[in-house]
Amino acid sequence: MPPYVIYARKSTESEDKQVLSIESQLQELKSLALRRGLTVAEILTESKSAKAPGRVVFGGLMKRVHRGEIAGVLCWKMDRLARNHFDTGQVLQALADGKLPMVITPERTYTADGNDRFLGNFELGIATKYIDDLRANVKRGNRERLRRGWPNFRPGQGYREDRERKTVVRDDQRFPLVRRMWDLLISEQMRPQEILEEANVNWGFRTAQTARRGGKPLSGAGLYRMFSDPFYMGLIRVKGELHRGSHEPMVTPQEFQRAQEILGRSGRPRPVRHEFAYAGILRCGRCGGLLIGEEHVKRSGKLYRYYRCHGRRKSEPCSEPSLPEEAFDQQLFSDLQRMTLTPRSLRWIRRRLEATVGADLHQRGVARSSVEKALEQAVRESDTLLTLRLRGQVDEATFENRRREINDRQTKLRVRLEQPGAKLEEVIACLDRALAFPHIAQEIVRQHDLVGRRQIVQAIGSNWTVQDRKALYIAKKPFSYFTESTASSLGWTIAEDVRTWLLSGEDLWIPDLNNLLSTQSVADYDWAV
Repeated sequence: MPPYVIYARKSTESEDKQVLSIESQLQELKSLALRRGLTVAEILTESKSAKAPGRVVFGGLMKRVHRGEIAGVLCWKMDRLARNHFDTGQVLQALADGKLPMVITPERTYTADGNDRFLGNFELGIATKYIDDLRANVKRGNRERLRRGWPNFRPGQGYREDRERKTVVRDDQRFPLVRRMWDLLISEQMRPQEILEEANVNWGFRTAQTARRGGKPLSGAGLYRMFSDPFYMGLIRVKGELHRGSHEPMVTPQEFQRAQEILGRSGRPRPVRHEFAYAGILRCGRCGGLLIGEEHVKRSGKLYRYYRCHGRRKSEPCSEPSLPEEAFDQQLFSDLQRMTLTPRSLRWIRRRLEATVGADLHQRGVARSSVEKALEQAVRESDTLLTLRLRGQVDEATFENRRREINDRQTKLRVRLEQPGAKLEEVIACLDRALAFPHIAQEIVRQHDLVGRRQIVQAIGSNWTVQDRKALYIAKKPFSYFTESTASSLGWTIAEDVRTWLLSGEDLWIPDLNNLLSTQSVADYDWAV
């Protein structure tokens, strides 16, 4: 005679949730079998949701039912067996065909009788409807949460969930460390792998601890995922679409874009921090090859550093002579001297900009209004597109592609509007750093600071090439405007160029060299009086 089987199921795969659910079901079902005088040959348990087909234990049970090997199934309720249409159909059809003689619950017994199957169908239908309603409610809740600017997933490193307010806040323990990782990448002081080692080994960084994971060093995949996640600049990406977040951004959109450019330069050697200050920056002007740092110790014991091209031209070794690091330092020092304006010119430029930049910031407010109009236009386009779709004048594929494009445009415009407008004090502070930089940088070169010299080269120019032991580069703004002169007419031109740069919104990384100085500070350079 075929045996009876007990089937118990809980909805979660987690070991730390609903631990007592299966045990309590088994106790009730064993008592039920004892009262009914049924011999139970096997107990089947499963920890998996029944909202979709694919349960392994249940699938094996139904195969045995179809082979006629089961006399009946004992379960706590019918919804333990099925909560989706496919599994519901299997159970009801097995009852109708007589393959499954009965399903026994503490409340009643379901057999092939039409009334029993009707009640079973009713209970299983309610269970399926519950799942459908739950799914709809969750989706609606996620849409509302997203509309308010909060993600429906666990935030990345540096942030944590505020379960009481159901928001995302900064993790005070990890937020500063993650920001330092971004700084190291954006300034190109370290490669991602070096950043990972620095964070895990030297800083003791550990991921946020949760119930089942975390509390471990950051992985390489996790680091790259973090650097490519727009969440850190205040956007939430859901199914390929960007939405404005209400959490505190860690980086600006300009810094995020710079990070993507650094990570996306395939084949470009990443600048590294080691014994050669300019490794990974200088290229040969003859063949385009990368200059490799070399060290040579003379018999006298003096150490010399060179940068040599190991490339080839027409199968011949490149003829570009090596560049001594000392010669490059001398040229860099000379260029910084030419960029250093006289105190008289600096005072004149600063005072003029102080008097005019306020009016210019007002004009930026006017530009902001144009962004607001562009956003209003995007909203109207979205409404028009929806109207056309409802009328059947636009097909589904065209509608979806156009909707995504308009949504992304709206998100980016809102990000621009939500960025705080520049204040006069902030603009003047940026001006002070830029004007003082060439003077402070000279001291860094004199002291032969490895990290400082590298940062100076990256800050003042790009596309560094060396030919005939002469370095050529494209000067970055605003340093491309600077030249040593006391002529008021030239000072006026420089002031206008710097004003344009200040108000252009261009992102310029100026390293903080003051903390590298041992003999002088920015405050000692008293030119702004």
